[in-house]
Amino acid sequence: MERKKVQIFEQAMCCPTGLCGPAIDPELLRISAVLDTLEKHGILVERYNLSNAPLKFIQTPAAAEFLQHHGPEELPLILADGKLWMAGRYPTNEEFARMLDFDPSLLDEASAQQDSGTEETGSCCCGGSEEPAAESSCCCGEKENSGDSSSCCGSGSSSCCQ
Repeated sequence: MERKKVQIFEQAMCCPTGLCGPAIDPELLRISAVLDTLEKHGILVERYNLSNAPLKFIQTPAAAEFLQHHGPEELPLILADGKLWMAGRYPTNEEFARMLDFDPSLLDEASAQQDSGTEETGSCCCGGSEEPAAESSCCCGEKENSGDSSSCCGSGSSSCCQ
């Protein structure tokens, strides 16, 4: 049996998952947990945003056509096995389960773990505090491409913002 595949095309974000900066969107946190769970159970997951993978939008006919007719404000776009499945919002856990013929309790469990605080406490760029660190990264807004090794962008460090 062929492996099922989900592709998610998202609006521009500072890093591939959107889990950076001083305020993390709880919906993006839920989606990351769900996608991790799907991958652990054999579903191929590909996630692209306009900032980090603009070429993938052009190379994927469904994404290119969608952007041409709807624009980036209508993202996210969700493809299941290459076919348009949903646009304008992320699927609920139940919708993911139906789309992929997957056990919804596994997805609910992953979301609950994120809600209970078992997720990583730091954001990918700002250290997880509500206030940006003194050495702000590009995601927090002050030291873009400074070359300072404490900044995530332009530093050559391995972080999500490159």
